[in-house]
Amino acid sequence: DPVWNVDLRLPGGPHLGGLDAYWPEQAVAVELDTRASRQGEDPQGAEYARKREHLERLGITVVHVTPRKLRDAPEQQATVVRTALMAAADRAPAAYVVVLPR
Repeated sequence: DPVWNVDLRLPGGPHLGGLDAYWPEQAVAVELDTRASRQGEDPQGAEYARKREHLERLGITVVHVTPRKLRDAPEQQATVVRTALMAAADRAPAAYVVVLPR
């Protein structure tokens, strides 16, 4: 089962970011991106990308979802999450992270 609305950190280390859902045993995260679409540069979007890349380097799979995707294709989004959870068994274990409530 997932844990909801959590922050991740490295043990004794830096804050890695907040997540909307996280399955610790599979190291799969879901991030709901509620930012409005913007044209041109998006500093917040760049921050999302940096966080996602950092988590992925630690072996955590990040599924990025928008409200529009959930509204327009909820079954497809559920399939993406299920696929990430099933694929976790075939990956090397993720780095140990501390999971804290937000």
